[in-house]
Amino acid sequence: MLICDDSRIVRASISQHLRDRFELREVTDGEAAWQAILLDSSVRVVISDLTMPKVDGFELLNRVRSSKVQRIRELPMVIISGEEEAGERERAASLGATDFIQKGVGAAELLARMEVLVRLSTTREMLAESQASLESSRTVDSDTELLNQPFFDKQVEKLISFARRNLSDVALICIRVELSMPQNEQWEGETEQRMKLVGRALAASIRLEDLGTRTDRMEFCVATPSSGLSGVLRFAARLRKVLENIEAAGPGVEVWTCIGLSTLSEELRRSAEELRTLAQKRSAQAQQNRSRRIILGTSDGAAPGSIDPKPEDGSMDINLALALIRAGRAAEVVPHLPRLLEQV
Repeated sequence: MLICDDSRIVRASISQHLRDRFELREVTDGEAAWQAILLDSSVRVVISDLTMPKVDGFELLNRVRSSKVQRIRELPMVIISGEEEAGERERAASLGATDFIQKGVGAAELLARMEVLVRLSTTREMLAESQASLESSRTVDSDTELLNQPFFDKQVEKLISFARRNLSDVALICIRVELSMPQNEQWEGETEQRMKLVGRALAASIRLEDLGTRTDRMEFCVATPSSGLSGVLRFAARLRKVLENIEAAGPGVEVWTCIGLSTLSEELRRSAEELRTLAQKRSAQAQQNRSRRIILGTSDGAAPGSIDPKPEDGSMDINLALALIRAGRAAEVVPHLPRLLEQV
């Protein structure tokens, strides 16, 4: 609790009533109070006089209620006033004062009112944390650390809008996954748990500018800004390498990926959902054909084709090397060190 008054006697009187129940901090002017509010998130209630040097109580109220920080903006502000200051109380109330106490208020009344305000402040803080947690759960799947699909589509729409304005491109990569396990499910839900591991491996492999989501039980989609088809194909091939080479689904389980790709440049009027649906159809086609090729379309609207981007001389890129090292398979990286050093 922060007590702000230039009178040492007033501060001492209030502190005497409250010190046994609350942790107190005292300042002598509004500017010092403002700095304390900004820097000390433990402040739950502010008790302030109106007439102070540097920054008065009215300006302090205005700063608090105008703050962009929710914690500060909703801070209970208690104003110390006298009976003869009705006009000042009205002005303070219009600026957002929470409550008023008179100089010389009794201990029991002061304690009761402060306890109510502290509980109010704590409840508001808990509510804000709950809302933030709820908002996060609406946008991110905690099991895979990928975006939830509705939020993914919204973010892809933003990528598309930016691409249209800047004459650039956006690519959607759909990855259908098959798991080859030594035997059938050893426990109920094993496949689902292993797919969550695959999702986390994918989330750890995409870049900050990319978006990823799980679109079906055995399917994921990644959206990425594109500067050319060859770059997108290399990116898709890298994701395949990571998922298939680092035991993404757990030890002893092989991962097989079938990939479809769509780009905004094929048809500029497509929405995020249409781009995703097209990439999903192409990955399903790759799975149906048992193809290792990446299925894609062409800018002139021709039928989908396929490309098999082959790594140069069986080389390994930095991202796959790091993934293998994290998986405890550093020995597989050693033969590629000379080429990897050239990429650094």
